[in-house]
Amino acid sequence: MRKITTILLSLTLLSLWSCGNSKERETKSNEDLKTEVSHQDISGVDFYAESKDNTWKLSITFDGKLVFTDTKNDIQFMAENNEKVVAQGADIVNITAESKTHVIRVNIDIAECMRNGRKVNIMIRKTNEKNGLDYEGCGYYRGTPQLHDIWAIHEINGRAIDAKQFPKELPHFEFNLVTKQMSGFAGCNQVNGNLNFEYNKMIIEPLSSTKMYCGETSTIENEILNILRSKPIYSYNKLILTLESTEGSITLKKVD
Repeated sequence: MRKITTILLSLTLLSLWSCGNSKERETKSNEDLKTEVSHQDISGVDFYAESKDNTWKLSITFDGKLVFTDTKNDIQFMAENNEKVVAQGADIVNITAESKTHVIRVNIDIAECMRNGRKVNIMIRKTNEKNGLDYEGCGYYRGTPQLHDIWAIHEINGRAIDAKQFPKELPHFEFNLVTKQMSGFAGCNQVNGNLNFEYNKMIIEPLSSTKMYCGETSTIENEILNILRSKPIYSYNKLILTLESTEGSITLKKVD
């Protein structure tokens, strides 16, 4: 009888040990499946947004990588690519991305929020569920990193510009993405202003300048200033920067 009891006790302990190991393996397996995601350094981010209490954060890089994290609801989302639709003439941006576990939709409005930001709405849900979580906050475009430099005027409205047309030197401007400031020389006067972005537009406001008059040079300078003040669309190709709006276009070359 004592022998039978010993055998039964041994079998019970073996069963409990096997069950414990199975659960441990299952837990470890689930942990392995959960991939930690992190937001890229801000220098490579095109648009970012976060909640006031820092519980959720969104970042979208220039090459399309989208990362969303929510520490409160334990959500970590990352997609290497996204689908972007821009409302024609409105610059309202709608972005959709999908991972193995979640689907996310991001709406970036033109409505302003604090500190020259843009209102952003986010919806995220599990791929096998209809309902999800909604978020609302304030986000910011940072501008292409290559803009962070000094640029000299090359063409205005298709006309080549020569240094001889100006009393001192070619008009040139520095776009500082760290301080969010623009400063430079417009041909006759020194200029400066706050620098912000709206999707593919550059916003310099208020744009201030000194009040010198330089004859014919002032006419060229006014063309430049009118374009800079008109929230021009910017495009970058190698070492050439183009600013274009209804007021005209400016082509600039990076200063060596």
